[in-house]
Amino acid sequence: MLTRPFLAKCGDRSSMPKSHPSSGSPEEWLSDEMLAPHKLTGITFDFFVNWNETPNSITPIIWIKRLLLPEFSYQQVLENLENILIEEFGLNQLKMLKSFGVNQAFSIQFIIFNDNLNWSNSTSEILVVDLLCNNDDNLSFIPSVVSIDNFKISIRENSGGAIQIGSKGLIYGTSNLECHLSGTNSLYPGDVDLIILDNESKPLCILEFKKHTLNTSISLQQISNYYPHPDGRKYNRLAILKDYLSENSLDIPFFIVYYPTNSVFTHGRLELLKGLVGSLSTKAASNFLLPTDNSTLEYNKIIEKLIKAIAYHNSQV
Repeated sequence: MLTRPFLAKCGDRSSMPKSHPSSGSPEEWLSDEMLAPHKLTGITFDFFVNWNETPNSITPIIWIKRLLLPEFSYQQVLENLENILIEEFGLNQLKMLKSFGVNQAFSIQFIIFNDNLNWSNSTSEILVVDLLCNNDDNLSFIPSVVSIDNFKISIRENSGGAIQIGSKGLIYGTSNLECHLSGTNSLYPGDVDLIILDNESKPLCILEFKKHTLNTSISLQQISNYYPHPDGRKYNRLAILKDYLSENSLDIPFFIVYYPTNSVFTHGRLELLKGLVGSLSTKAASNFLLPTDNSTLEYNKIIEKLIKAIAYHNSQV
């Protein structure tokens, strides 16, 4: 009934971005199935920064979006809400999300929508489901169906005001909804590609996945190629999230995983960042062999490299 959003061209949802033909992607290498034997798990979500506050701050609400298959209605979801969410996310993942919300003082909302709707029509609606984050062991969900206009109001309120990227909007987006909003003053919030959590739902690191689509060596990939221009806001917002998560734990590391799309490349690159919001730079970086097949053995090599990199960072603070 539910499915994950997928990155595609806004003007042609059948046009996907480039990918490496044999090595897989970071989402596969670091999937929960691969992380579980290491007593780790991962979480990805969309989050808000209040850009009108000085300094800029996290609005403590996270969104986790899912597409509703077009043959189903919101009413059908509401009639069997808990079971549908358990089927989609798994009971353990939902309990982890709740624990993460409690530990980090986040409100958690599932954003569920039929992406075939006309988002320019003010009567189009979105299902928003709050996961009640309290200290009991039960899972409680509070749903509401909101109009696209009210949804835009929520985005602006959570962002500290109108937020936009220009009249042309996004080239690629994870949904028609996100593509539509990118041409308005209610830009859908950006995401964090992955946060690695321990078995107590405490964050161990933040990961940003960066595709390398050029023909230059992967060893030349570094944050200074993209920061502070043209992607300053993107990396600053992740650094703001890192600082927020670090308030309740050690200073957690912030990594970029560079991975190529060209089949001639055999290595990826892991970069550890340092510095404050507005002045990020490279602390350390090294290459790693890309998986040669989709095996646990190959993926574990990357997980073990990441674990060592986290330990290195923690030894330096």
